Amino acid sequence: MSRGKFFVIAFVCSFAWYIFPAYLFLTLSSISWVCWAFPKSITAQQLGSGMSGLGIGAFALDWSVIASYLGSPLVTPFFAIVNVLVGYVLVMYMVIPISYWGMNVYEANKFPIFSSDLFDKQGQLYNISTIVNNKFELDMENYQQQGRVYLSTFFAISYGIGFAAIVSTLTHVALFNGK
Repeated sequence: MSRGKFFVIAFVCSFAWYIFPAYLFLTLSSISWVCWAFPKSITAQQLGSGMSGLGIGAFALDWSVIASYLGSPLVTPFFAIVNVLVGYVLVMYMVIPISYWGMNVYEANKFPIFSSDLFDKQGQLYNISTIVNNKFELDMENYQQQGRVYLSTFFAISYGIGFAAIVSTLTHVALFNGK
């Protein structure tokens, strides 16, 4: 078999493998038996959904979903995979459920667990256009009238961890490479 023929066969196979979960049948990206067992339960959807929940009982048939965070787990060192896994388990299965269901931090139960949208106090999408002027600057009077901005639990924790990572990186460099 020539190299060109092998390339075409490999290309067609990889295209066929990718087109189904990515475009034609998105359910293959994350399959959750918890969501199928309890289709009308909001809590089951929050726990089981791999795309918009905690992913308990979910598995993926799409390699791009499996390798989405660290890149390929086949080339990443084992200690890095374990480090990410420990952080993932701590945040996803301890911090977020305690913040959302246990402590109801910042009235989290009014909002989805995972969302990058902004919300108002009633849990509706925040209308940003009402609090900015024509220069896209914050209008404090309208902001006071509209109320505070609320984030989903995961989005707020992600922001906090991101800021902590920046500070920890600077601290690490100062301690280990500073003079």
